[in-house]
Amino acid sequence: MKGFPQLTAEDYQQLKELLAGFVERSGVQAALLVESAGYLIHHAGGQMLADAAEFASLASNAFSAAQAMSRRLKENFFTQLRVTGTTSQTLIWQVDESCLLVVVYPAEMDSKKVEEIALLPVINLHELLKIARNRAPDATVDLADQDAESFTKFFRRLPPPGSSPVA
Repeated sequence: MKGFPQLTAEDYQQLKELLAGFVERSGVQAALLVESAGYLIHHAGGQMLADAAEFASLASNAFSAAQAMSRRLKENFFTQLRVTGTTSQTLIWQVDESCLLVVVYPAEMDSKKVEEIALLPVINLHELLKIARNRAPDATVDLADQDAESFTKFFRRLPPPGSSPVA
């Protein structure tokens, strides 16, 4: 499996805007970009999520388990998982081999409509990651090999040009 591609500050800003715009336009409760091993890259919305990082890990593990089950059934094209509850639903969509888009939405929303609305962000995220990967094919980040307390060093805000850095 390829590691997560190295993102520039511009890539990360585009990713943040893409997720925030998707949440705003679609009416979903939250959208999380999750590295395939379960590490939260970014989330938008989601005030109802007590711990977005924990939710990201659980979603990734659920997807991996369902994907393993589908392989045992000789299903080689497994790209999404839907979890249906009484108050919320979750759509977990494989963006590429390195990450997932996790969408949380009210149970009363039509799941097929959410899938249709989520398709464009999935395509855009895939393209963004593909560009980043092609820019530096050997520069990947394997978050599983990193210090679990320091992921913010990979995804941190940079001060505006000309300003002093914040400690």
